[in-house]
Amino acid sequence: MTRCAADLRATAFVDEAVAFELNAAAAYFERQGQRAVAEALREQAEALLADAGLLAAQAEAAPRRAAAGETPTILVVEDEAALLKVVAAELQDAGFNVLPATTYEGADALLTSPTTIDLLLTDIRLPDRFTGWDVAERARSRFPGLPVIYVTGYSVEEPRPVDNSLLLMKPCRPSALITAMQQLGVTSPP
Repeated sequence: MTRCAADLRATAFVDEAVAFELNAAAAYFERQGQRAVAEALREQAEALLADAGLLAAQAEAAPRRAAAGETPTILVVEDEAALLKVVAAELQDAGFNVLPATTYEGADALLTSPTTIDLLLTDIRLPDRFTGWDVAERARSRFPGLPVIYVTGYSVEEPRPVDNSLLLMKPCRPSALITAMQQLGVTSPP
């Protein structure tokens, strides 16, 4: 199970606080002439600080998910403006926030923004040299657990799906899209 960024940050904070206390205790034992105890405490503090650094890095890479009760945000990447408008409207009607993008570059800009993104929905065929496979791989390089739904009418490329993803064929009904989102753990709030 993927831990959320907030849990990772909280654990890193606790590790840092405990390391601070261990260093304070080490200083006390150092003044008391207990160098071996002080050194052991400092080693534990260093190990906790190293763990805290790893946890903070994992928090940065964790999926940015809406908190309980918040409306999930879906990044929709579709180069056909009319279809993007329809899909966005359907998702909004179902209770989701939608961030639209028509290109790889647009999606990449949204992925680097501070906005919480709960799911990536991407067409496989995009303009220029990038594909939906590329969008998902870029998103996953930043957020390893981000759920992904690929959609396509057809694709001549070799599939490159990421873990925790689904592929839907166009045209797909909004109910099929919502069901796929639920399978990946993304639901609209009640």
